[in-house]
Amino acid sequence: MTRLSPQAAASAASPEAAPVILCELDFASGPFRVWSGLGPLAWAGTSFDGVGTLGAVSEIEETAELRAVRVTLVLSPVPQDVVDIALAEQGYRLRQARLWGALLDAHGALAAEPFPLWAGLMDTMEVVDGAEPRVSLACESRLVDLERAEVRRYTDADQQAEFPGDRFFEFVPALQEAEIRLPST
Repeated sequence: MTRLSPQAAASAASPEAAPVILCELDFASGPFRVWSGLGPLAWAGTSFDGVGTLGAVSEIEETAELRAVRVTLVLSPVPQDVVDIALAEQGYRLRQARLWGALLDAHGALAAEPFPLWAGLMDTMEVVDGAEPRVSLACESRLVDLERAEVRRYTDADQQAEFPGDRFFEFVPALQEAEIRLPST
């Protein structure tokens, strides 16, 4: 559950407060920062570019149980140069994606410190090139790691690949055929 600071809660009660979303995607080529308004928005020493109505965020679901939650971020329609950048981007999978909620006052300034809405990892990107180009990025919460099978063997070779020089599993093969006698009492 998202907790608002006292200042944000007071700002939310104002009839002039306008809710916005800030998004930061950590691509290998560099961070991509946008927000749901128009023009640049400065926060925490960085600048977020406005995407206005071109950007969309799927429903951000909060659950009581411990399970992975997906969020989809969409830019549509986008200029051809953005499509080209998205097609060229290779190093995005399993990199960080973060969303914040914020409130703007009547003058368009941040009314309070933005608050975290969602954080996770980028998963898959769909780029549609055509009459109405669209870039869609699916992101998963870090809990998705709990649903992935751990491909790990308890062998010396697997241990050496992970921790070179470690001798923990060195004698496991010899134990498979060993006869162990316990003293009788």
